[in-house]
Amino acid sequence: MTTKFLSSFAFILLLSIGLKAQNISVAPSRFYYKVNPGGVKSQNLKVTNNSKSKESFVITFGDFSAPGSLGKSVLMKAGESPNSLVKYISASPSYFELEPGKSQDVQVTLEMPNLPESNKVKWGTLMLKLDRSRANTSNLGSNDVGMGILETFQFVVHIFQTPPNITFKQAEIVSLKQVTADRPGDKAISILTKNTGDAILDCAAYIEIVNLGTGKKERMKPAAFTVLPGGSREMIFTLPSIIEKGKYNLTGVVDFGSKDEVQAAELELEIN
Repeated sequence: MTTKFLSSFAFILLLSIGLKAQNISVAPSRFYYKVNPGGVKSQNLKVTNNSKSKESFVITFGDFSAPGSLGKSVLMKAGESPNSLVKYISASPSYFELEPGKSQDVQVTLEMPNLPESNKVKWGTLMLKLDRSRANTSNLGSNDVGMGILETFQFVVHIFQTPPNITFKQAEIVSLKQVTADRPGDKAISILTKNTGDAILDCAAYIEIVNLGTGKKERMKPAAFTVLPGGSREMIFTLPSIIEKGKYNLTGVVDFGSKDEVQAAELELEIN
């Protein structure tokens, strides 16, 4: 009985935090900088409190990695990554309070030193944290306060810095293959892309389908993704359920931001 109570209580608490997160909006979700060594650039982060209570916010910075090919970010301690930009970035204000319905513009400034290390791509995270321990607790129950239960959560904004001298963009399609679909009966195709260049790549992948019997062509909706230098990303496409039986030629295409080329690979598939 105790276990069930604790599980239910945890669910209610998480639900409460989730609803609170929906009442706070943050834009944009990513920052892109192109700052020369010795240069400075600022961009604005807009935070809006759509809740019915006054809230307090604090901003910190950290690092992240993107291991594997699923596009999942793993948060790291500040300065832990060899590509960290924590030392060079700041926010003003870094702590503020917002009344219901109000917004705050936060200036996020990247200042790169005039040193050789500034000629490399860097990335990190801005973390906007709402901490109820520093905010108005009048809308919390006495039991919540007595038990030390104070809701906290954070928004994570990814930050990417690419020096203007970094211009070599290159990607390769490592594999194009059929994989197991999430739903029985569906057909799924995987495109695995690797960033083999020096720059952070913003890519768009799509699949062109050609019925070899009828010549009918169809292009699937592109999927956007980001790949760090040396990293890989797998994108899964589920073929249309209305696709007819027959033999098909599938062309996987990855546009990685080059003015001169895209990457492509072909696969033959028979639908029975």
